[in-house]
Amino acid sequence: MPKIQKPEQTTLSHVLNLKELSKKIYSEDEIKAFRLDESINDHPLARKPTSIRSKLAYKEIVRNVKPTKKYVLPGQIVLFNYSQPKFKEDLEYYDNYPLCISFGIFRTEDGNIRECMLNLHYYPPFTRAKILQQVFTHFRPYFEKYFNEASTKPNTVVSYKMLKHLLKTNQKIAFGTKMYIPVLRGATYNIPARLLPTAFYTEGKFSKATLQQIFHFWRQF
Repeated sequence: MPKIQKPEQTTLSHVLNLKELSKKIYSEDEIKAFRLDESINDHPLARKPTSIRSKLAYKEIVRNVKPTKKYVLPGQIVLFNYSQPKFKEDLEYYDNYPLCISFGIFRTEDGNIRECMLNLHYYPPFTRAKILQQVFTHFRPYFEKYFNEASTKPNTVVSYKMLKHLLKTNQKIAFGTKMYIPVLRGATYNIPARLLPTAFYTEGKFSKATLQQIFHFWRQF
C-alpha cells in the first residue's frame, strides 16, 4: 500500500508578494497545513517599518474585504472605523481603527446595546501575536471552516471569561477590552482567517496618545 503523504506545512508568505497573498484562496490541504505563527513571521510586511506596514496592511484589508454594518458576532475578528466615540472628550486616549476579537452584544443596565471586544492594537506585537495564535489554535475548527470567507455565524463559546482563562499567562486582558456603540461603528471589515497575518500588522490610529505611550500604559497596567 502506498504511503499517504501529509500536506506540506508551508505559509506561502515567503513565496508570494503582498497583493498575491491578499488574494490567495487556500485549498483544503493548504488550510489544514496553515501555521498562523509562521505566516506572521514570514509575511511580506514583517521587515518593513511599522508606519509603512500598517498603512499597507489596512489597504489590503479594505481592498479584499467587503465592509458591513451588521452587528459584530462572538468569535469574529474585525477591523473598523471608530473615530467618533460618544465620550471622546473625556477619554484619556482611544483607537480610531480597532482590530478586535468580538465577545458579542450586551445590554447595559439602562437598556443600551454595546459590543464588547478585545482590541488587539492595545498590545505590543509579541503579545498580540501570542493572543492571536492561542485563539486560532483553540478554535482551529471554527477558523478552518471560515478560512477563505469570513464567518457570518457566531462562535458562542467565545467570551471575556473564556479568553481570560485561555490567556492565563497574560493577566492584562482587561487593558484591551472595550465596549463599542454599534451605531457609532463605521465601515467594518469581518476578516477571514486567511487575512489574519495581514491584519496583525495594522497598528491602530490612536488619538491623545502615541503608540509607544499605549504600550507603556499596557506595561504599567
